[in-house]
Amino acid sequence: MTAGLRKRDLIREHLISLIEARAVGQAIPAERQLCVELETSRPTLRAVVDELVKDGWLVREHGRGVFVGTPKISQRIVTAPAADHSGYPAAPGTWTSRVLDHSVIPAGMSIGSRLRVEAGTPVLRVARQRLVDDQPMALETIHVLSELVPGATADDVESGSFYSLLRDRYGIEPSAAEQIHEALSADTVQASLLGISAGAAVLSSERVTRDQHGRLFEYTHAIYRGDRYRLVSQLALSGPPDAASPQVTPTV
Repeated sequence: MTAGLRKRDLIREHLISLIEARAVGQAIPAERQLCVELETSRPTLRAVVDELVKDGWLVREHGRGVFVGTPKISQRIVTAPAADHSGYPAAPGTWTSRVLDHSVIPAGMSIGSRLRVEAGTPVLRVARQRLVDDQPMALETIHVLSELVPGATADDVESGSFYSLLRDRYGIEPSAAEQIHEALSADTVQASLLGISAGAAVLSSERVTRDQHGRLFEYTHAIYRGDRYRLVSQLALSGPPDAASPQVTPTV
């Protein structure tokens, strides 16, 4: 797993260097050429390219190739670890969960690239509806390496904090995470589960988390109701970097 991680990091660094040397709209070398230059397989190369397409660095045009895009503007906020690490900060009301899906699936290229594992690696997928005072507030889909959580049931992830379960039963201590927030429009399925209109604004949050050993073990995608949430960041302009404390809270 470590060798695979290092290989993908090297491929990503090489591709970003190619991107930075080109103007927006210029093509990068063909897949076959890159595989030879980087001594890698097409599935591994495509997984890294998919990441860069998702981040806006590259644009794939069917039948034409892959071209330099305009990356999305991202702001990094260094935060102190949450006391609960649940992924949902303390907020007014009573938070509960309803499990919509609980299954072990083979990681596809997308999930594999985020967790830095090969496609086909068993992953526990848990889809939950999050409620506050019995009202739907968010949808959360968790992907965690199955080998790390043997025996985890739907009841386990419905009745309490998922991160507390990881710590208490499996000895997994979340230590660092990268989280991306983005404004999107709800699709019909999301709208139905959240009790909003299709096309309504939602806040999308994607998180990849490392454990105490530096291993990527979890990828979570959450959708919050845009009419009930706001993202608040408290930024310290001096002092230690961990003084910033962003939180997502429901609005009234």
